[in-house]
Amino acid sequence: MQIKELDKEHVEAKLYGNIGGFFNNGETFTALLEGFEAKGYKEVTFRMHCYGGSVLEGNVMYNALLNSKMKINIIIDGVAASMGFYLLPSVANVYIVENGFGMAHRASAPETGDADAHLLVAKLLQDMESSFIKRLTERTGMTADEIKSMWFDGRDHWLNADEMVKYGLAQKKLPAIAKNIQVLDSEIVKGMTAEAMYNRFAAQLDNQNINSKSDKMKQILIDTYKLEGVTAESSDADIMAKMKEKTEGYEASAKAKEATVIKALLDNAKVAAGDQRTAYELIGATAGIEALTAILPKEAPSAIVQPIASLIKSEVVGEAVGASAVVQNWDWYQANASADLEAMQTANPTQFNALYKAKYGVEPA
Repeated sequence: MQIKELDKEHVEAKLYGNIGGFFNNGETFTALLEGFEAKGYKEVTFRMHCYGGSVLEGNVMYNALLNSKMKINIIIDGVAASMGFYLLPSVANVYIVENGFGMAHRASAPETGDADAHLLVAKLLQDMESSFIKRLTERTGMTADEIKSMWFDGRDHWLNADEMVKYGLAQKKLPAIAKNIQVLDSEIVKGMTAEAMYNRFAAQLDNQNINSKSDKMKQILIDTYKLEGVTAESSDADIMAKMKEKTEGYEASAKAKEATVIKALLDNAKVAAGDQRTAYELIGATAGIEALTAILPKEAPSAIVQPIASLIKSEVVGEAVGASAVVQNWDWYQANASADLEAMQTANPTQFNALYKAKYGVEPA
């Protein structure tokens, strides 16, 4: 995130990319605002170009914006889509470039696990959607039914700069930053994904040299994870796609290692093949090694029994553990697999709690 002091009381920061990745998450964003206040700034302007992201992280960011003592401004440099769109009602002063767009749709989330896990996520999405609708009714003056029928029907709804001003989601239009990007016909926009619209602006915005610090972070990620086919000039979406490919490989490796530990535990506990062993294997795979260890016969050798927290801390990306190894701890998941971390809270609470405690020293509330 690039930060620039405009004067002694006013600071500007770039809010580019996806919510939940790089620096755009609830924890770092809240700390950023608190840091600005501590330094004595009275006003902060966020330049936004965002295609959405984590609903949970975005909700924390929304509350931080809403409760800040500073004067907050948002200028939409390109697009404010999905969760980026739902941040807007937290701020009184919103402006949009003349060729920019906003995008509203229903919240969605990836989910794995049993029926109860899916029901929990469904309830969360319903609660979030109700919150979004409430925010939009307060900002636009429309009724909840009108909001639902216009923007919550399961499709993406793109609003150009004039429509953003019309509905009160922005106060006025500003001259375009990405001058080579023409205003699109609404029919063309309907067929474009949030990432496609984001990338449409990203190259032009990069040409303005406004993402130099972001480029340095991208290069660090490329070098650390040995990403192929991308450079520091690539869009956030392209780099995140490559990161996803890498992390999916790491996840498969971690699951294979977990399966090896489960097999060793069951072999040493002399659990024979059959329905009982299958049940134990399922518990280990879904609830975690610690939960499996707790219910196995007590004569299982202690050398095999490892607390899940220690497994998490020693799980590394790479061929050898050393100074350059990357630990798959809370910070790693926040930066590289925030969606997996969200899903883990319901699908594997034991592992989630262990990660949380290792990071903050306490059990999650």
